[in-house]
Amino acid sequence: MTVFAMAPDGVRIALHELGDPEGLPVLMIHGFSSNTRRNWIDSRWSASLADAGLRGIGMDLRGHGDSDRPSTGYAVERFVDDVDAVLTQLALDEPPAAIGYSMGARLLWRHAGTRPHAFRALVLGGLPAGDPFQRFDVELAHRALRGEAEPGPMESFIVELAGVFPEHDPTTLVTLAGEVSQTLFDAQQAPPAVPTLLMTGERDRRAADTETLLPLLPHGSFAPIPGRNHVNAPTSGTFRRTASAFLAQHLVSPA
Repeated sequence: MTVFAMAPDGVRIALHELGDPEGLPVLMIHGFSSNTRRNWIDSRWSASLADAGLRGIGMDLRGHGDSDRPSTGYAVERFVDDVDAVLTQLALDEPPAAIGYSMGARLLWRHAGTRPHAFRALVLGGLPAGDPFQRFDVELAHRALRGEAEPGPMESFIVELAGVFPEHDPTTLVTLAGEVSQTLFDAQQAPPAVPTLLMTGERDRRAADTETLLPLLPHGSFAPIPGRNHVNAPTSGTFRRTASAFLAQHLVSPA
């Protein structure tokens, strides 16, 4: 059953359960143009979470999945507020752990860095050291989406991703990318202080520099995802098992 958290601006954020319903809680945030079902459920994370005694709570980002899709309202601070709204909705006795992939990983880095008591441990997958939305021309991307212009490399990448899954609205996702790109990711601003595991596919050209973030993390570690690229890394059994074990360890015996 899908439940919803209400963001401060009235946008509904959809939440989905997976793993062990009686397990220790883990918030899960997918990447751009994906959703909980595509990123986590269809990739068989439920069994790995359950085996580790974890309860996954998958959050559909605004503009994605079963969450609301406003025509505007996709600034970075809105996404950070959405995480706050989800945590308020969950009303957990203790802070959960969290796992994010790509855009979801950037969101958790920002959130945990400014709210140091929100989570007990993080796994951040497919996280580039810089911002992949840099140099993104949203107006050109919209024209390309309508077949009125030839996109540049970044616009082509975003437009292609925006149309991957039929349940999403490409126009909304291009608008989202444009608003997010107005606040570029700066990893040096308030990095997370909690135990954080970075994981990136060995063939991931979009996040090949993940390990360079380690000096910013007081309790950071890195593990590669063998044989995977940016798109298929979430389907990796190594990713699922390693991430689940790491989070379970820190939820049972937090550092």
